[in-house]
Amino acid sequence: MDTKFFDSLFEGDSANGVKLCLGLTGGDFWTRISGCQNLYRGPNSETIDFDTILATRQVVKDSITVPAFAAHQSLSSYVYVLRRANICGQEELTFRAVVKVSFDEQGNLIEPGCNEVFALTARQVAGPRVRLLWYYCSMGQGAEPVSFNVYWDGGTGEVDYEVASGRLDYTGPRYYSFETDVLTSDSYEFCVRAVSKDGRESNDLGSVRIQIRYSVPESVGLLHANVV
Repeated sequence: MDTKFFDSLFEGDSANGVKLCLGLTGGDFWTRISGCQNLYRGPNSETIDFDTILATRQVVKDSITVPAFAAHQSLSSYVYVLRRANICGQEELTFRAVVKVSFDEQGNLIEPGCNEVFALTARQVAGPRVRLLWYYCSMGQGAEPVSFNVYWDGGTGEVDYEVASGRLDYTGPRYYSFETDVLTSDSYEFCVRAVSKDGRESNDLGSVRIQIRYSVPESVGLLHANVV
């Protein structure tokens, strides 16, 4: 069990301990034998409070509800992260399940208007650089995009959704491509989001990762064939 889950001091009755049912073991042992999903929140992706669990659900569930005590302020944004813990109480350390929500002056949720991009792929080209390719379909969209924001992890393993590494104008439903600058790390992860006229982004969580090759395999020398 991860150290942060131990709750012996409160005998499993702290806020986190109650959500994880640790009171059954006095806070000393993991009780979620089927694993679980824990919800965390922060004002941005760099300041997520991973010490405070907002809600917990079974791994098999495909949705989770933000509790009433986790209030939202008007004209504010929040980043929610969902992380899974396994049967031994070891939690993943990824940002693969993350969503950003924003609220207007009346405290109402601002719904994203653009569709998500489709079929995002990455291919290494000369440089070495990476060329991203994706398709945007306008069918059923709530708002038309004006551009696309390209996000990446800079080779760190965690995508920075606060600062876009590139931007591409929207010119209608079609395929789009974007090429990076010269790269130096071994692998990179990218995500592309459509942006509406009022600055709202689509909630794309899908990303693509690519391994970079910096050396070309040597060619095969002269091949001989003998009759035996």
